[in-house]
Amino acid sequence: MARVTLVPTGEEFPVGENEDILTAALHHGVNLQYGCRHGNCSSCKHWLLDGDVDDSAASVYAIPRNEREDGAILLCCTYAESDLVIEIDQHDGAEALPPMTPPSPRRATVLEVISRTSNLVELRVALDAPLSFRAGQYAEFTLDTGERRSYSLLNPPSSGSELTFCIKRVQNGVFTAVLDQLEPGYHLHLEAPFGTMFLRETGRPVIAVGTGSGIAPLLSMLSDAAEQNSDVPIRFYYGARTTNDLVYLDKLAELSTRLKDFQFIPCLSQGTPETVPPNARAGRVTRAIAEDIRDASLYDAYLCGAPEMCDAVGRLLEAKGLPEVRIHADKFYPAIESAPVSA
Repeated sequence: MARVTLVPTGEEFPVGENEDILTAALHHGVNLQYGCRHGNCSSCKHWLLDGDVDDSAASVYAIPRNEREDGAILLCCTYAESDLVIEIDQHDGAEALPPMTPPSPRRATVLEVISRTSNLVELRVALDAPLSFRAGQYAEFTLDTGERRSYSLLNPPSSGSELTFCIKRVQNGVFTAVLDQLEPGYHLHLEAPFGTMFLRETGRPVIAVGTGSGIAPLLSMLSDAAEQNSDVPIRFYYGARTTNDLVYLDKLAELSTRLKDFQFIPCLSQGTPETVPPNARAGRVTRAIAEDIRDASLYDAYLCGAPEMCDAVGRLLEAKGLPEVRIHADKFYPAIESAPVSA
């Protein structure tokens, strides 16, 4: 078993033979910045100072060749072949991560599967033991093939042993085939919590932006903020194609009565100023934000959904003065393989 030492923190932890470095760190309670855990987002990019690794699984798109030659590695798809020394890439101005609950496995019993829109499905499950997590984090389902797929928790941490997920149907998607077969009483296996998407307690106003199933972590965070009696001003922009694609309007209406300063702004990409409801905007979320936010420097931003949306909104907010370290993005990358269901 290899041992990893982090610089400059001095933290150490062991890594199993078939265990990626990020998973080992999380299981030993080491807090690191990361995102998708599948080599797509490059959030867990750090620098190898000493030792030998197998990082052949890392995408050339997520980590450029010149950076890899300089020692950059993605911890989520790098395996130790000796003891390692890794320099953690700490960004100037970024707040240190608070203590996080190490992920642990759970057996989940399906309670309900509901189609919310033509491509969004709500999955509710009951766990065999309560789960401690931060609002905004996600769980990983393990399939019969051994593949793992990640979905954000929609409910707040106070929900205890019952979890809710909002999952996008993807053509030929690895989990879509599973969803189509699930019935109440079926058993699934998951591990949680994962992710560094959660509301930072900075006191700054918040811009939250989501599309599609990206509403899940944001609803979790908003619900928890309401339970904590937060008085932070929050603007929530949600992008959809038409009014038929808007979800959880009842929950959002209820949250607007509990949060002290909350605005929900649905943005309909296929709408026009003449056809959208009075509280909605025509066009994409970027258009509404560009019109509404003149100076973004006073905000924290939380972006959840398609990578293209997160990148576009992130660039827009940076151009309006928001430092990159205060833009927290949870990018949802689709998987397109099929897998059998567990009964």
